[in-house]
This record gives sequence, C-alpha cells and structure tokens, in this order.
Amino acid sequence: MDVEALAVAKIQGMVGRCPHLKPFLASNDKTPFTDGHIDVYNGAGQKKTDWIGRVSVQVKGRTRSGKQPLEQTFSISRTDLLAFQNDSGVLYIYVAVSKQGRCAPYYALLSPFTIEHYLGQVPADQKTISVLFKKLNNDPREIERIVGVALKTKNQSLSLGFEPSLFDKMKSLTLYSAADLNFDEPIVLTPGEVDYALEMTTEGGMAVQLGGVLHIIPQQYTEQTLDVRIGAGGVTFERATVRRIDALTVEVRLGECLTLVMTDADQKRLWNVSFVAHSNFAARLKAAEFLIGLVESGAIEINGEVTPLGRGATDRRREIDEFRGHLASLSQLSELFERLGVDGSLVDLDELQNEQIINLQALHRSFVGGEEIRSDDGEVSRSVLTVGRWALMILTVPGSKPNMWRYVDPFDPEAPHMFRWSADSGDESSAFPVTAYDTVEAEYLPILLNLHLDSILDAYEAIADLEPTMGLANQRVLALILAADASEPRRDEFLRAADLVNEWVIFHVGEKPAHLINRWQILLRRHELTPTDRNSIRALKSQMSRRVDPMAEEAELSCALLLGENDEADYLVGQMAATKLEAVQTWPIWKLRRGK
Repeated sequence: MDVEALAVAKIQGMVGRCPHLKPFLASNDKTPFTDGHIDVYNGAGQKKTDWIGRVSVQVKGRTRSGKQPLEQTFSISRTDLLAFQNDSGVLYIYVAVSKQGRCAPYYALLSPFTIEHYLGQVPADQKTISVLFKKLNNDPREIERIVGVALKTKNQSLSLGFEPSLFDKMKSLTLYSAADLNFDEPIVLTPGEVDYALEMTTEGGMAVQLGGVLHIIPQQYTEQTLDVRIGAGGVTFERATVRRIDALTVEVRLGECLTLVMTDADQKRLWNVSFVAHSNFAARLKAAEFLIGLVESGAIEINGEVTPLGRGATDRRREIDEFRGHLASLSQLSELFERLGVDGSLVDLDELQNEQIINLQALHRSFVGGEEIRSDDGEVSRSVLTVGRWALMILTVPGSKPNMWRYVDPFDPEAPHMFRWSADSGDESSAFPVTAYDTVEAEYLPILLNLHLDSILDAYEAIADLEPTMGLANQRVLALILAADASEPRRDEFLRAADLVNEWVIFHVGEKPAHLINRWQILLRRHELTPTDRNSIRALKSQMSRRVDPMAEEAELSCALLLGENDEADYLVGQMAATKLEAVQTWPIWKLRRGK
C-alpha cells in the first residue's frame, strides 16, 4: 500500500472540490521541502485574470491505527521549519492512513510568525519541535478559509521588523481567521493554536502584518465608569466602575473600598460583597455605612429598582457584628469632623498615631458630648493638635464651674468673631479687634482643617467698620494664596476663600492696584485668566511705569510676572531697591517668577 500516494490523492480530491482553489500536488515528490502548491482564484472559473496567489503545501502520509482525535501533535525538524519560514510559510498536511487505506488528514498553517513562535518555545539546540495539527474537515468552505488565511500570511516578514510609531498612523486593523470567533467574550489568539493573520493599514495605505499573541477584549470586559445610582441603607453611590468577568458575572466597584460581584445563575441573581479598608476616612466611612445598610436591608437599589440579595452577601454574621464596631468608631470621628467643619476626604486614617486618635476621642466627648475637663492649674490657651499631616486649632476656655474647662473651635461660625490683640509691648491702647483668621501663623494656615473658610466673610463683616480691617483682610488674601500654593489637595479651597475676601475688600474700597493684582493672580492660578484680563494687566503696567503710585514699582513688576514677561521682570528686579525686593519676595506674586 502506497501511503504517500493515498495521502496526496486524498488532499487532491478535497482541494479539487473547492471552487476557488486548484491543487498542484505530486506523490513521491523529490523536492526537499514541499510537495507542490495550491493556486487561489477570485472567481469560480479559475481564469488567469482571477488568480490572486499561491500557497506552498507539504503532504506527509503515515500509517496510523485506532480512532483519530480532533487534534494531534507531530514533530518537525528545526531545519524544515527554518526552510518553511524562509519560503514565506507552508500549509503542512499530515495524513494518518489506516491499514484499510482510510485517510484522516490534519493540517498546520505554518506561517513565518507561527514558526517563530514555535522556535521561541524550545531551546536553540533542540533539533525537532512538536507542532499542533488540527483535523482537516472535508468542507470546501472551511478548506478555502484555511488556504485564504495561509495566502494572507505569506506577506509576513521577520526581516522587516516593526516600528511601533506606525500605530500613530494606523487607519484600520483587519483580522483574517480560519475559524469563526465569538467576539462577545475575551479571545486570546496564539500562533499555532488559532490560524489567523492580523493586518494593519496605515493612513498612507501601507499594509503591515502584525505578529505575536493577540488579545481581543470586548468593551464590556474592560473597566467602564458609569453614571449609575447604587444604594443601600440610605447611602448612595452616584458612579460605579463596571466590568464583565464572564457571561454570567459582572464586577461593580464602588469607590476604593467596595467591590460587588453579581452572578446570574439558575434564574437567580446572587451578590458577593468584598470590603477593603482604604485609608481615606470619607471613603471608608461611606463604604462601611453602605455595607451595613446592605446587610440590614437585605437588598440593593440600582437606579431606583430594589433587588433582594442572595445568601452570599449576608451570611457572615460574626464578621458583620465586628464590622459594626468599626463603623461606630468611624461614626464618632464623622460627628466630630462635621462639628468642626473638617473635610473627611482629606484625612488618611493610616497616618493617625495612637496619641492623635486619643486626642480626637477627647475632642468628640467635648464638642459632641458636651463634656468638660477638670484641671486645678488650667489656663486659657490655644492648641494645635496634629491629625496625620493636618492639624486642628482648638481653644481651651473656662467651663461652667471653677476648675472646669471646655474646648472651643475659634473658627466656628456661631462663635464670637472678634479677639483682642495687643502689641508686644503690652500697651492696651495699641490693641484692636481682629478675626480668628488673623491670628493664624503662616506655618499653620495650610494644614488647619477646621478653618470654616466658607464663613470667613462673616468674621470680617463683624469688624468691617473698623479702620484696620481692610488691611487685615488684604493680608489674609495674600496668606490664603500662599496656603493654596503650599497645599495642592486644598488648592481650590484656599483660592476660593482668597477670592471671596479679595472681592469683599474691592467692594468696600474699590479696584485699587493691589487688589486687582490679587484678583488676577487668583485667576491665573485657576487657569481662568482671559485675554480681556491680560489687556487690563497691560494697561495697569503702563500706568504704573509712570510712577503715579507709592507702590508703582512693585505693581509694575507684579504685572510683568502675571503676563509671563520674564525678561521684563528680570530688568525690573534689577532696578528695584533691596528693601523693596525683599518685601516682594515674600508675596505670592513672586511664585510666578518662572525658572528663578
């Protein structure tokens, strides 16, 4: 029995039934690497004008017994593989022939990139490589698809390499596959396992073959941030990060702490909830309240629709009871922060030391619980208590009874706004009323959490009729801008307060150069300076150049800095007296001097 002839005849017959293919195969062929080729045509008539290409073919027939599987591995020498690679690939067909002469064909589409993949999986000195072969069915459409992909892979070239910058000029990606692919789920296309060719077309019309392992991930399997209302126990998240894990499972992340996994199975929807103790106080508190609400209500609300939970989310009672204790501690801090006007999203719980936690608990007992502290040698004092990287400024004042003391928030909108300030000499005649904000040193302003800056104008309104107040307010504007520069997380908060106070001063005293410069530098830091504003700055700079104002030099330099005129600013700095320059260098406008 001539096994080789049977094998070639089998393939000749199968390919011969394909309307767009014409086989040229020889049995007992003496050529070293291939047994012939298959011509590919556009039309079923197989005219010369319809010819589009040729695929090299190697056919091997071997005697095999027993039932043949859908896939088999066969060994091919490294020498042969390298030759196939240099010849732009080959359609390698292995035919298992039974003792009765029945033929079971298998194929491997060995493109240049696929061969490179196989060679990369084994040591360089290994002489033979195991190659995966798939069953070749007697279906003309399937055979034509395989040969069509093989023809497309002939353009693959390892010698050309690939320039990643071509992706910037990409117009389209086209995937050619010998098998149907399900794009509703993630797909991994590995050379040798899936027969495919990937072609990129650039904007200039260049076609580039791409190699390697291809991952195709449907959009629903990637993380997407959605505007969706998800709530439980009165706590609602307005946005969620959603991705599908598989056909039945969806993962929903609510902030940094909560992950919900929803599984649809057996006509039931089950929820699994995981909690990560994120260090951000506000995030952890909200997640903890949501989780307890979820357990107590036994339901979750999505865009107003209530869905009962499966057992998976509520059957760990002991852990939930322990978690309630943690939530109670967080709630204590929340009550204190609300009382002091603290933005909890700024507080990092991992930064809090034990002593700081004890201090916060004492403040909670005083501010929320109304508790007073007994001390026989106490005195009125001001304290700055550290809270991680931040701080609280607290006053200790006499309580309701002798030797009893209580804590006061000096910036509380409901507290008195005026405090007596005396000169260092102790001369009471030089004292005048100031706000609590005017007593805060520059080193503390950027870190104090209980400033209640939304109420800062109320404090200044209380002493608006006094002569020093506008000067004090202007100094606070400068201090608030410097605080914004020093505290990126609170930059917007401080700039907003500086803007409020500065516009309040302008309302009372008019658009004087110093206050206009403050307005403009606030706008510049917010990236809101308009062309109209820049024209106004140029006009003021021109006016100040005529020295019509006692602060003309400083104002002209400030305008140059606002306009980004570095050479002009350097010139004006060189003309300025040392004492004046030293003063300017302490102002926030000096921060705008680029590169100096």
